[in-house]
Amino acid sequence: MIDRSAGSNHSLGTWNIRRLRASDAYKRYLSAPFHTLVNMSVYKVVIGLSLVYLTVIAVFGLLYLSIDSSCNLAIATFPQGFIFSVSVLFTIGFGVGGNDVFFNSCGSAITLITAQTIVGVFLDAMAFGIFYQRFARGQSRANTIRVSAFACVQKIRGHLYFTFQTCEMRKHQLSEAHVRCYAVLHKSVHFPHQVHHMQAYPMRLQQPDDDLNGWLILALPTICVHRLDAWSPLAPPPLDPEPTHNPATQALFPEPPQRAVDIESGTRENKYRVDKPALFNSATTNVLTPVTKADIDRLLRFWSDTEMEVVVVVEGVDAATSSTTQMRHSFKAHDVVFNEQFVNCVFIDNETGGAIIDFKHFDRTTPLDFAAIPITTPREAV
Repeated sequence: MIDRSAGSNHSLGTWNIRRLRASDAYKRYLSAPFHTLVNMSVYKVVIGLSLVYLTVIAVFGLLYLSIDSSCNLAIATFPQGFIFSVSVLFTIGFGVGGNDVFFNSCGSAITLITAQTIVGVFLDAMAFGIFYQRFARGQSRANTIRVSAFACVQKIRGHLYFTFQTCEMRKHQLSEAHVRCYAVLHKSVHFPHQVHHMQAYPMRLQQPDDDLNGWLILALPTICVHRLDAWSPLAPPPLDPEPTHNPATQALFPEPPQRAVDIESGTRENKYRVDKPALFNSATTNVLTPVTKADIDRLLRFWSDTEMEVVVVVEGVDAATSSTTQMRHSFKAHDVVFNEQFVNCVFIDNETGGAIIDFKHFDRTTPLDFAAIPITTPREAV
């Protein structure tokens, strides 16, 4: 769904979508001509504006031929009228113009020259505005926002998590930066994705917390975490589904997506849960455990059947232009690695005490060393 034209499995944020437009589509595009021109490619804009300028020059060149010779324009042929029209439109200067720079105070000459000058002012303003918008638009600013080329799936405290990282390469940071994720799934026989032929499902994030709008500080790499719980569009249907629908533990369209962690942390009540153990009373388990081959095969099979693609959207406001910038990246199933973590790419500068980000290591992952992972200690119930 998203291009990979930036190299090294990265994207420039272009949607790979071809639209078959309706018969009245051009009327809708022409109803907003400025936005239509701004969103055109550069060569189309250059060719279009050049044709407009040449048309104006040619039309006024013909009109200058119709002016009486008593006006002393000294224009007898179309090439002469064309050159004179260029001089008027771009204020190059008339020269002597038949030895009369005031053209014998001829009303027709004054009218045409004034009209062409006014048309030229509007054309110049339009051309300047279009090119400024194209060069200053926020989408090109998004090219330096990096999202890791690969995503990692890890099992943390018995739950599967989908993780990736993002960071800004420029030292000038975006304001109000935040992140959103969507899973694009195609129609399949899997419950509960049998309704729509193709749909983008929102993915709830735990880090950064989407309840807090998913705010980011892009100056440092940020690990973004999505849990594959009952509401996750990445999770295959349960092997032993409940006979009746329980909205507290199951996800069905069009119910809003929830997060299992909200129940576990006590921030959301579950009225269907009869026994409510004390919060923060965790058992002694390994923090990280390997994702089993059975889990990997089940996930990959479901992702293949639904043609899964995760779309990551990072947005913010550029302080220099006040334009909204949106960076888009996507992950297919072959971009996801299991039982791996991202290599550290942030180091401390011993001289200044600041941080050094090595983007050469930004996309690299390494297998998890489960033997070196400590075991959590039980905590007292609160």
